[in-house]
Amino acid sequence: MKNRFIRLLQKYTTDETYLHELWLHLHHCYTEKHRTYHNLTHLEELFHYFDRYSNELSEPNIVSFSIFYHDIVYKIWKTNNEEKSAEMALNKLQKLNLSPFFLEGIKSQILATKTHKATSNDTQFLIDFDLAILGQSGEEYQKYAKNIRKEYDKVPSFLYKKGRKKVLQHFLTTKTIYQTKIFRNKYEVQARTNLENELKTEFYGF
Repeated sequence: MKNRFIRLLQKYTTDETYLHELWLHLHHCYTEKHRTYHNLTHLEELFHYFDRYSNELSEPNIVSFSIFYHDIVYKIWKTNNEEKSAEMALNKLQKLNLSPFFLEGIKSQILATKTHKATSNDTQFLIDFDLAILGQSGEEYQKYAKNIRKEYDKVPSFLYKKGRKKVLQHFLTTKTIYQTKIFRNKYEVQARTNLENELKTEFYGF
């Protein structure tokens, strides 16, 4: 992950000290003790899909930055993590002298991971990369759900269940979970099955 991050930054700067500082900060954030899902492994998963579908992207470098920074702020008691992540991304990357178009792309893509809505092709793929875990095998989904619960272990059970149930029902009531035809064809049916199973087994009667 470090090598990928450095290679991306080297396209825009030769300042090795700056590169090192940015990596240390990124690593520090994604290895916070409470992160059992939204960590470096999560980034690796997104880049797995990025590598597979990069030829579908118009601005892959913007998407790469968005992946790296989309969860850099993750506080379990806050509801503005995406806004803070976008803000931090633009603040940390300001020395790269990226174009306004580039910076706005990063900002809008990170914010879209909160709403799960997008109009641009690249942002649609980013959202689908982020939600791909929902459409994996039942076993993989259960691991994901358990890791999410661990991240919120300080949240009382009744509060967690209330919030989690709301999230599950939100996805299930959307017309489609995935934004792109590729991901809908591959993962939509399994994702809905996984979400419904969690809702039935964990929240029945709640």
